[in-house]
Amino acid sequence: MGVTTEEIDRIVHEFIVANDAYPSPLNYYNFPRSCCTSINEVICHGIPDTRPLQDGDIVNLDVTVYKHGFHADLNETYFVGTVSDSSRDLVKTTYESLMKSIEYCKPGAMYREVGNIISGYVEPKG
Repeated sequence: MGVTTEEIDRIVHEFIVANDAYPSPLNYYNFPRSCCTSINEVICHGIPDTRPLQDGDIVNLDVTVYKHGFHADLNETYFVGTVSDSSRDLVKTTYESLMKSIEYCKPGAMYREVGNIISGYVEPKG
């Protein structure tokens, strides 16, 4: 708690550069940072800033690097301190829907069905 997403971005940037890679988001369509930090209701591609993280926040950290001619992308969601049960349920449900949609993916599978799988799983849970 208390750390800013700007500080997280600085650490991510230094690590990427120290490992002979480039942070893919930096300057992509004028994106000003090296990673994306989406807090609470921000769906994706949040811009790191000076707001301190607070107890109960949910933070998604999205890191993409360019190295050896390839871009690699990953993200993970973190709880800051103690989060509400509804926040825990939200993260659990979205993770489970991701796993169900990945399970569906195979040669010949229709891409449009992924959204149906996700909505069919999350909507009944509210």
